[in-house]
Amino acid sequence: MTKKPKQNTEFNDLYKVAASLYELKKQARALGMFTDDRELLECPQCGLKEDVTGHGILITYKGDAIGIDTGLRFPEPDDDGVSCCPGCGGKVVGEWL
Repeated sequence: MTKKPKQNTEFNDLYKVAASLYELKKQARALGMFTDDRELLECPQCGLKEDVTGHGILITYKGDAIGIDTGLRFPEPDDDGVSCCPGCGGKVVGEWL
C-alpha cells in the first residue's frame, strides 16, 4: 500500500501570498500607481517622460515641467516590448520586467 504524500503547507502558504501580491499589484495599477515591473519610459521623438510622485503615482511630463502631469499614459507593450507614445504616436522601447 502506497502512502499518500502530505500536502506541502509551506508551498500552499507561499502560493496564497503570491496570489495576494498579484491582486494588490492589479489594484495599484488601476489606481495609477507605479508597480516597479518595468523601467520608466521616455519617448525619443517628442520627449514625453514618465516619473513617479512621492506617493507612488505614475505621471508623465514634457521638458522642464517636472512634476506637472500631462495626463497621458503609455499603453502596455506589445509582444516585442514596444509601446506607443501617447503624445506623438512614436515607438518607445523599454525594459519590461
